[in-house]
Amino acid sequence: MRLMTRRMAVWGVLGLLTGAVSVLAGGPENKAITWQTSLKAAHKLAREQNKPMLLVFGAEWCGYCKKLEKTTLENAQLAKYINTTFVSVHIDVDEEEKIAQILDVKSLPCTIVLSPGADLLGKFEGYMQPAPMYQKLDSANQLHRESQATAVLTR
Repeated sequence: MRLMTRRMAVWGVLGLLTGAVSVLAGGPENKAITWQTSLKAAHKLAREQNKPMLLVFGAEWCGYCKKLEKTTLENAQLAKYINTTFVSVHIDVDEEEKIAQILDVKSLPCTIVLSPGADLLGKFEGYMQPAPMYQKLDSANQLHRESQATAVLTR
């Protein structure tokens, strides 16, 4: 029941969004993460590509958020893995307070992984170095793959 409530809340957020969220600079030439400009666009793309969504919550005033961006998210190998595996959105909690509230973001930085159907696959709070971040993201992606396999078997 709790999963269904959370899913309904996430769907509510996706329905409300029409504006852009904060986007980190970077393109393929510097091996940066490709950030989508809105959660709504990311959700559409995630459903089309059957990839989980990676939501990274931060704020301009958050020192650990900046550290996560500089030392972890700018890691070339991790960025390549993220670009291949996820549809990513960087969300500024000061600009998108309602999204942060609905997804129960209590501390920053906060990383949330959602399935294309808006199921919670993982939630990680605080700063992480590239290797632990990769492990947590890979575990969330594994949950996504397992749920896809289960869905195919139950059809």
